[in-house]
Amino acid sequence: MLVWSSNIYMDEKIARRRKKYEKSLKKRRQLKSIYCITLPVNGKNMMEIYSSGELWFQYYREQKLTLIGLAKTMEGAQKLVAQICLDRVREDGDVTPEILRNYFEDSKEEGV
Repeated sequence: MLVWSSNIYMDEKIARRRKKYEKSLKKRRQLKSIYCITLPVNGKNMMEIYSSGELWFQYYREQKLTLIGLAKTMEGAQKLVAQICLDRVREDGDVTPEILRNYFEDSKEEGV
């Protein structure tokens, strides 16, 4: 199950058409070249980046993934990961898996 954080980060290309991408992902339509940043399944990593097509494999559909970022390109996803880390350090003084999980899981939207 894919759960959307209300604190989701998006690059410019996605943010311009946010409703379209949200609707498509919630209806489980495959989107080409969209990269999803999620909290890790194992809890030890910081974040994970997936191509949206990967999320439709049965393994990922059975996992609870919290979507924390969307980007049109892999480079854009990497920049969002850096921005997320920088923002957490500025606000919390550090960035750890627990800090990220608390920030993004405290405010969830409906699941996909």
